[in-house]
Amino acid sequence: MAKVGAPVGNNNAGKAHMWRGALNRALVQYQADGVPRGQALNLIAERVVKQALRGDAAAIAEIANRLDGRPSQAVSVAQDSVISIVHKVE
Repeated sequence: MAKVGAPVGNNNAGKAHMWRGALNRALVQYQADGVPRGQALNLIAERVVKQALRGDAAAIAEIANRLDGRPSQAVSVAQDSVISIVHKVE
């Protein structure tokens, strides 16, 4: 059976978790004029919603992607093409 996942020694997933953690900490700790501590993410979300309501296509897409998930990528194959499927047993 083929192995699933990243190759041995690939630590990229851990880096993504580190980045997410750093962003979460920064959002919770951020405080400035007009931005109470812990409210940065809520204010960002409100601004995205306002932009979407004004018709901003990128804001609308961001909301849709976050709520419904990104759409699957379409794959098309021409009818006259030949597809070879190779099954390797180890």
